[in-house]
Amino acid sequence: MIVEAGKKIMSVQDKIDRLLAEEQFQDDVLNSGSLSEYQKAVLLEKYGINENELMAAQRFLFGFSFNKSEIGQEEINFSLNRLRRRISGDRVSFGPYPIRKTSVVGWITRIAAVLSIPLLLATIYLYQKSQQTSPDFDAGALEVKQTNTFTAPKGAKTQIVLPDGSLVWLNSGSSISCPAKFNSSLREVSITGEAYFEVVKNEKVPMVVSAGKIAVKVYGTKFNIDAFADDGKIVTTLVEGKVSLIPEGSRGEYKLEPGNKATYNELEKGEIQFTRVEDMDVYTGWKDGKLYLRNVRFVDILKKLERWYNVDIQLIDASLGEYTLYATFIDENIEQVLAILSNSIPIKVEYQNRKLQPDGTFSERKILVSRDFDKKI
Repeated sequence: MIVEAGKKIMSVQDKIDRLLAEEQFQDDVLNSGSLSEYQKAVLLEKYGINENELMAAQRFLFGFSFNKSEIGQEEINFSLNRLRRRISGDRVSFGPYPIRKTSVVGWITRIAAVLSIPLLLATIYLYQKSQQTSPDFDAGALEVKQTNTFTAPKGAKTQIVLPDGSLVWLNSGSSISCPAKFNSSLREVSITGEAYFEVVKNEKVPMVVSAGKIAVKVYGTKFNIDAFADDGKIVTTLVEGKVSLIPEGSRGEYKLEPGNKATYNELEKGEIQFTRVEDMDVYTGWKDGKLYLRNVRFVDILKKLERWYNVDIQLIDASLGEYTLYATFIDENIEQVLAILSNSIPIKVEYQNRKLQPDGTFSERKILVSRDFDKKI
């Protein structure tokens, strides 16, 4: 930051950060490669930046744009590796001693607020490294006291490695908590939101995943659990292996077979409905960045899009929410998704600019969806 004649001058990074929050600036920068010298000069004057600052914005936007039609796999891998290196730069204590940790929440939230694409974070390790443990350290005491919690920011997903080596993918806006070290009889984990598990098999030490009013008992398996509070349902989908469901206040266990899902309805006195799954990708594809919609109400689609892209969508005409749709999205941004959906339902979309908040961050992007009376579907 530079101070001149008693006035605080915005740093180059602050200037670029503020401009990057403007959708028009993003579009102009992404399309600047084909401009003539005169057109480039007009662009520089328009935003009050020089050529070096334009190049910085280009590197940032092209580095994090994962649209396959624009960027090759080699460039995507380069960008992901750069993101991982940036994420792993800081250290914090997950256990009693400092271990590598991501400082991603603030940084990625800023990235996700600027770009209308979902991001995948680097792997987070929620275990205590043995070489960093003091000889005088009482591991048994820690099992009770030390709990690790990680939350995936909205607009981003991440992978977690549990103390036993089990893998967990967290959907955006989801959290997971577990002890720094599992005890010898039970592996206890709790989540909010949605998570996909690949659990290391151990018949003698089962894992119990608590999610709201239900617990899932696991021995070694792959399954997905969707427990977002605003949905009113907890859906457990078993890919392979075996799990059993234990509703709150119940002494019994309900076994779930592979290729099936169990829906626990909190609004229907905790009833559990078992259903055969025809397309497993509908329930697990999100961890690979794929959004599958199969006969889903538009109002429920908007909830998913809010979490997926870190935006605030307001549906002006509630009757539009009853439309049901089929669609698959892989690398589209929010504008492209809503444009595609508008071909099937009579909607028009208004995008409002983000507002700069007192803490220097930008608010969620607000999107207004209303009925287009001139559109005939």
